[in-house]
Amino acid sequence: MTPDDLDLRHLYAPLPMERALDAANRLAPGEAVAIIAPRMPYPLLTELAHLGYDAEPEAPQADGSVRVVIRRPGNAETAA
Repeated sequence: MTPDDLDLRHLYAPLPMERALDAANRLAPGEAVAIIAPRMPYPLLTELAHLGYDAEPEAPQADGSVRVVIRRPGNAETAA
């Protein structure tokens, strides 16, 4: 976890998903944000893929939490 990670572990549903999507929507092309979810956020990953974002979850930690890096594709990537 880095100081810039958006820690969503303390929130109740649907706030983690809402805040993650809000953070993703504020990204400029080519930018990324990392979130910490209390567990593997399968619905979020599905929604991000549907919206065209790249999301890379890391392996779950001992407490079950998962760090996910969300990236908005850059202009060159979206043109392909």
